[in-house]
Amino acid sequence: MEYQKYFKYFCLFVLCTFLFYLFVTNDYTRILVSLKIPFITSLNIINSSRENSLIINLTNNSIIELSSITNQFETRLSDYYPHLPIHIFTQNLSLTGNTSKLILLGNGFFGTRDWGIASSSRSSTEKMTAIHCPFLSNYCDITTDNDRFSEADAIVYHMRDGIDLNRAKTNRHPKQRFVFALWESPAHTPNLQSYNQFFNWTMTYRFDSHIITSYYSQYGYIHTSSSYYKLILNENSTRKLNYNIRKLDHQPSDEILQKKKLGTAAALISNCGGSSQRLGFINKLKQYIDVKVYGRCGESCPPKTNCRKFIAENYYFILSFENSLCSDYTTEKFFAALEHPIVPVVLGRTNYSYFIPSSGYIDTNQFSNMNSLAQYLNETRYNKEKYLSYFLWKKDYVWGLNQFFTPFCDLCLRLHLDLKPNIIDNMHQWWFNSSCQAAHILP
Repeated sequence: MEYQKYFKYFCLFVLCTFLFYLFVTNDYTRILVSLKIPFITSLNIINSSRENSLIINLTNNSIIELSSITNQFETRLSDYYPHLPIHIFTQNLSLTGNTSKLILLGNGFFGTRDWGIASSSRSSTEKMTAIHCPFLSNYCDITTDNDRFSEADAIVYHMRDGIDLNRAKTNRHPKQRFVFALWESPAHTPNLQSYNQFFNWTMTYRFDSHIITSYYSQYGYIHTSSSYYKLILNENSTRKLNYNIRKLDHQPSDEILQKKKLGTAAALISNCGGSSQRLGFINKLKQYIDVKVYGRCGESCPPKTNCRKFIAENYYFILSFENSLCSDYTTEKFFAALEHPIVPVVLGRTNYSYFIPSSGYIDTNQFSNMNSLAQYLNETRYNKEKYLSYFLWKKDYVWGLNQFFTPFCDLCLRLHLDLKPNIIDNMHQWWFNSSCQAAHILP
């Protein structure tokens, strides 16, 4: 019938219009992505300019299948703690192409030339496995061989070791990334004026770095519902990696609580100085509550014992006070405590809720005076239900799946994905300006 013919034409017109719209607006990429199983689901995009999918094939020995949808870069936050764009498991990214990137360690790490990860006797697989991303073995290698300078895609310089600026400037080529790497705070960093327009990327603990190298990496905790955890379980099994995955009793037992008889709070401090004046803070806190200091700045722990473990077994709170109050500067003082049955009390210039829930620590910045802080610690110590509530967040987390230099996995990924030219005009200003604050001891 005539109307049927016109109806077919109308449907064909609508379909063509819809397809044209998808092609022009790039919405077809979103539809394609929705039809695939993403590497990490339910992520919050904080700076999106790349739409990729990374498909993990766990059914055979083909560990990673790569599907690049567009040629842009994106950074994402994980739904699980820590809420930072760090490590492969917090990103839904794919590698572009099957080439391998070369990372050259341009100098040593506190005098250790290979940083403990790039021994010439190790294969790329061994190196990437050691930093907990064996699935990137074919996509990056790390070397200390300066004869390969010209072929390196990134040269990483640790700012506490000497740098041959003349050699670097003479031999660099436009496509290389010079990476500023530093774990110390600006309070313990030399002048950086000579490095203006020298570096392309930053690799530090600060949240605004290109690659975030939080101290978290050394004491990392992973949620058992995360895709990364499932991936690593498979990698650990199929590759026989023998990773030491540790599941804790997330709350202290009655037996553990009964052993906490030495006092309320303790600190482990080896640097007796520091611009944060943490020892001054502690001395004033001692006027209201019992506090013990261990380490070079206090008493010695019993011989042949792990001092932090000793404190956790005998005290209710550990004072995780940083030596500098600088933006995002959060060290092992905080992260190392999380694996133990003790509540951290923090002093730093960091939003700690990026790392764990705010219900898992006590922030000194939330108190108006020292007496109120001491009262709260005492009340919490003697309220079993309240005290145990600080450990609830640990229920579904495991430890042991990270290494201090695991952020090199992120560097590997970024070399494949972020092709945008970048130069840091004023390195000194970026690192020092308004990054630290003076000490503030509660009245």
